[in-house]
Amino acid sequence: MPTKSIHRWTAPVAALVLLTLLPASAARAQFPAQNVTLIKQLSLPDLTASWGTDCWGYVSPSGREYALMGLNNKLTVVEVTNPASPVIVGSTSHTSCTWGDVKTYSHYAYFVNDCNGGMEVIDLANIDATSNRFTLVRNVTAGGPSHSHNVAINTDSGYLYLLGSNLNGGAPVVYSLADPSNPVEVGRWTEPLADYHHDAQIVTYTAGPYAGKEILFGFGEDRGVDILDVTDKNNIHLLSRTSYPGVKYCHQGWTTADRRYLYVDDELDEDYGTTPTTRTLIFDIANLANPQLVSTFTTGLPSIDHNLYIDGCTMFEANYSSGLRVINISDPLNPVEVGYFDTYPENDGTSFDGIWSSYPYFPSGTMIVSDYERGLFILDVSAARAASDAIPGAIAFGYPNTLPATLDPRGGDSVTFTVDARCGSTLVAGSAQLHYDLGNGFVSVPAQELSPGVFSATFPPTVCTQTVPYYFSAQATGGSVYTSPSGAPSQTYLATSAGPGVTVWSDDFETNLAWTNGPDTASTGAWVRGDPVGTGGQPEDDHTPAGVSCRYTGANPTGTEGTDDVDGGTAVTTSPTIDLSGGDAIVSYYRWYYERDIGDDPTDGFLAQISNNNGASWVTIESLSPGSGGWELVEFRVSDFVAPTSAMKLRFSASDGTIDGDIVEAAIDDIRIYRPTCPPQTADVNRDGATDLRDFALFQGCYTGDGSCPCVPTLYGPTDQSACTTSDIDLDGDVDAGDLQLLVNDLTGP
Repeated sequence: MPTKSIHRWTAPVAALVLLTLLPASAARAQFPAQNVTLIKQLSLPDLTASWGTDCWGYVSPSGREYALMGLNNKLTVVEVTNPASPVIVGSTSHTSCTWGDVKTYSHYAYFVNDCNGGMEVIDLANIDATSNRFTLVRNVTAGGPSHSHNVAINTDSGYLYLLGSNLNGGAPVVYSLADPSNPVEVGRWTEPLADYHHDAQIVTYTAGPYAGKEILFGFGEDRGVDILDVTDKNNIHLLSRTSYPGVKYCHQGWTTADRRYLYVDDELDEDYGTTPTTRTLIFDIANLANPQLVSTFTTGLPSIDHNLYIDGCTMFEANYSSGLRVINISDPLNPVEVGYFDTYPENDGTSFDGIWSSYPYFPSGTMIVSDYERGLFILDVSAARAASDAIPGAIAFGYPNTLPATLDPRGGDSVTFTVDARCGSTLVAGSAQLHYDLGNGFVSVPAQELSPGVFSATFPPTVCTQTVPYYFSAQATGGSVYTSPSGAPSQTYLATSAGPGVTVWSDDFETNLAWTNGPDTASTGAWVRGDPVGTGGQPEDDHTPAGVSCRYTGANPTGTEGTDDVDGGTAVTTSPTIDLSGGDAIVSYYRWYYERDIGDDPTDGFLAQISNNNGASWVTIESLSPGSGGWELVEFRVSDFVAPTSAMKLRFSASDGTIDGDIVEAAIDDIRIYRPTCPPQTADVNRDGATDLRDFALFQGCYTGDGSCPCVPTLYGPTDQSACTTSDIDLDGDVDAGDLQLLVNDLTGP
């Protein structure tokens, strides 16, 4: 719940009292549910409190299970080993407060609230005893923590993080739990961009490019998602800050077990009318420096989402007035609701009534949820879990290296990709494939498995300058075939067949090539050439490996996010005139575009355009909104948009609309305009290692002298190439006298 929002008490008191007096069977009937059963409820009168807050769980070494229930005036421990007969073990009191949060490490619980009292450290070592079952060891106030909205713990590393506290402007403050009874502050996030975090998840990566790194996923109100590298507590630094359309109050989130996706709830987008129904945002976090919003999910109800947790392939969302929602995420981009339990049957409106949080990690499978008006619910979610487990897992693709944007016309370019069968599913052996279209429909090529889950496939020879669409596919058990991109074959990746090329014009912005600005309508954020100062929206470094400068919006020497960004209009920059009278060419550039869109403003965006008449008219190359930053390559063929002339220009624009609070930043670098070169392929038509009369015989079947290729392709040889493809030695798209001359020149024997 945001500390800046106003809580609305709307539950009728009479109805609340009635529910606490009803027998269990009658109370059960009051709560709509699917695949979730009420085992027991402890009402607020049972807990001697006025309202509930957060909850968490603890399992003793003996396997007994305990609910840690946050309440306005205390933290109460309830044994739920026998969920039908919960036992209140005891409480630690504090001054009444609307917000409280608790987490555990070793045999200690750590409780904070947003009012006062510091951080409570509670020893649970004796929790299974019959008396003196837990002890308040201390209230940590040394160094100044008087209150904190939230607490998060990385149990793998043994570090605790205060979030939204009175310290450090609410930005994360780190404590070592080397002595878990006495947390000691060891670091703070103090970069210029450091800011309040409402909640966070902190994980240690054990594999992949981030192996050994401790990463914090922070949820930063109207800024969106912050990802921090917190490995070195003396050098905590921002890896990325990612906004999203309609951001209002980025509240909380959780990663999948494979660290591929992050699911996020925005607490105020429903309440402010940005979205008509509950919206869960799904980010691909394979690249922590450039997360991508790849999908959203809704239950179809108007209620506000609050906290969510993921256990395996099942997500548990606490969605205030619509209760606990149980959601399968086997296909991470297309979640499916499999159950629910509504603790607030009065309505599903956009209010802060009902469920606050849940804890789905008890080994027994018992589920607990905390409710603002109705206390602690103990639930049986086994039927919902079974329904979730019955849904087969999806296939997830990954790319350790950059996907190819150009292909050698002679063939042989390989691409490596990973295939991960999720959630109990398995990959069908031999089903991983590369598909490419050379102009006559898609051809499928089986990929070679290099190691478990890692595959490689090779592109064939292509006609120089042609555009080659391609995509990947794999099949999971159960028969479902998954593709990357997911919309294939109607959506594909693209590569251009070309040699190194001859550069016609380029600009890495290390020198001044006389770009011009305007006409601008923005009050700030005019394009400049220079070394950018990094913010959450603006790059810290240019793209050129050995370079310093790029062209970007707003000088911003202080590095303060939101200073000198594009504000209240459009900032435009235009290239000098470029002569392409020599013929068609390919334009490539790297662009950076970041947009924090507070108000879902349709006039925010990035625009790239081209003109062939010195700017008298313009044709759009790409229009982008939103954007999450990061350098990205864009390539296009000039003739796909306009006819090449001697009067070419490029123009880039970044626009900010009229809604206050948006941040728009853009940058461009390493522009290169080139004409592809077409190096001839080998004259060894049958690919047997020698150019001889056997090659000449195959070549004759494809050659008529007029540039046609009448033969029916016949597969042969170790590389399964077609004779007609390999006979096009000069790679100009046909078999003619030029190819014959190259073959004769290369003949080496009979």
